[in-house]
Amino acid sequence: MIDARVVDDGNLVTAGGVTSGIDLALWVITRECGASIATSVESVMEYEQRGVVWRSS
Repeated sequence: MIDARVVDDGNLVTAGGVTSGIDLALWVITRECGASIATSVESVMEYEQRGVVWRSS
């Protein structure tokens, strides 16, 4: 079992729970557009990404 809010296994990215879905969206933005864009989105949403993102090697 992986203890993380978001799991990124390359082609498959998943999360469990309502607010974990927000973390998932912010992680995809981070992965595809960069951390600075994700931080801007966090600010607009008034939400801070939290928890662990697990990534496969």
